[in-house]
Amino acid sequence: MGFFSWKCAKSKKPVMAEVAVRGSPWQFASKVVVLFNNGDCISGTYDGYGRINGFEIVDYSEDRWRMVIEDYYDNETFEELSKNKYDQGQGFFYSDEDLEELFGVQHERKDQTTC
Repeated sequence: MGFFSWKCAKSKKPVMAEVAVRGSPWQFASKVVVLFNNGDCISGTYDGYGRINGFEIVDYSEDRWRMVIEDYYDNETFEELSKNKYDQGQGFFYSDEDLEELFGVQHERKDQTTC
């Protein structure tokens, strides 16, 4: 199975595979927070194959979780976020020009409180 990904439940921007953005201005887009409908939460780096720091998100129904790019997360609850949609670019197949248009050239990381 190849790369696959979702769009951020808040910003609707693609959650990027870490290998696709490593060392780039868009590396932040692979850092995510995942909220579960039971109140649990994990955070880490999305690998492009359905795993966040080795945790297999694909083992859980998409109705049970919401994924948000960490820099866009502002302590929303599961209920405040919409179900993630699939990303047609699979979190990988974007040119620098595409990423620049989607995320901007400069991205300022905000101080973050995660799970």
